[in-house]
Amino acid sequence: MPDETTPTHHYILQRAEQKPIDARVRHITIQSKTLGVSKGFYIALPPGYNRLANARERYPVLYLFRGHEREWVHRRQDKSRQGRTVIDVYRALLADGKVGPMILVFPGISSDDNRVPGMLVNFRAPELAQRAPGIGTGRFEDYFLKELLPYIDSRFRTLAERGARAVDGFSLGGFESIKIAAQHPELFVSAGAFDGTFLYAINRGKSVRASDRVIHNPIFAPAFGFPRDLAFIAQNSPANLLWRNERDALAGVQWMIRSGLQSAEPWQSNYFRAQHVIGILEARKLDNAVGSVLARSKHKWRWADKHIESTLPLHWAAMKPALEAARVMQVDDQARLSEAIG
Repeated sequence: MPDETTPTHHYILQRAEQKPIDARVRHITIQSKTLGVSKGFYIALPPGYNRLANARERYPVLYLFRGHEREWVHRRQDKSRQGRTVIDVYRALLADGKVGPMILVFPGISSDDNRVPGMLVNFRAPELAQRAPGIGTGRFEDYFLKELLPYIDSRFRTLAERGARAVDGFSLGGFESIKIAAQHPELFVSAGAFDGTFLYAINRGKSVRASDRVIHNPIFAPAFGFPRDLAFIAQNSPANLLWRNERDALAGVQWMIRSGLQSAEPWQSNYFRAQHVIGILEARKLDNAVGSVLARSKHKWRWADKHIESTLPLHWAAMKPALEAARVMQVDDQARLSEAIG
């Protein structure tokens, strides 16, 4: 019988499950030269990553966006989640053989107190953030592309190429994931979004709807300027980027965009905003790999996790050819090395 003063394995696991942040992720803080402040992210490595037998393995990476880095991995981000996180979703799919080993990264794209959203843009008016912690210069697009991506690829065993890199997001994170993939289709093989807070494009992507109430929400003043710089917004809005950018380049990305229910509008769904973006995909004859509405869903974390449950296998399928090609190359390299030694 175990000593009652010594925590049992079951007790330790139970305590870990009671903590709000999933114990299977690691928090890393880097000093960003671009932002001029320290910035954090969470990362989840696949089971077996540190085993000696896997020392030569390279892994694909999925970046998951929302706002603060903790949101995807916080068990109590809202009550609908019932103590689960996206790590539970990933591990269940992995155990069922529906996905393979991959690295999940959760960037912090907001102020540290989550009051000021970063939108994955280079802020038009960072001074309007009023020195909110974690904003600095507000150059979040440059931070992600020029610092965070290279940091992940240099310090972890990623397969550092477009074919093994994907993005997904929820709400404002959906804006960010589709924005960055539409802006840089040369960097990402797949991109998803659930109930994204998208803006309306007009004139076939040349401008945005100036009367859109979301644009004028005060929280977006640092990102979009005051008064709002509509040309700048159009340059960074996912809907506009999907209209304007080269179709052949966009067609190389596997898109996975869906919304909550129309009946849950306006407070529990971004149905019309997401359907607007899906309509642009259809107009440009770009495939959307998921149904346009997630059944029975609302703008809650339970449904964001459900979205990932169905898109993770699709991301994996999109990244698998690059992984297989890399393994073939690795085998060929080892064979040539053996011949040279022999």
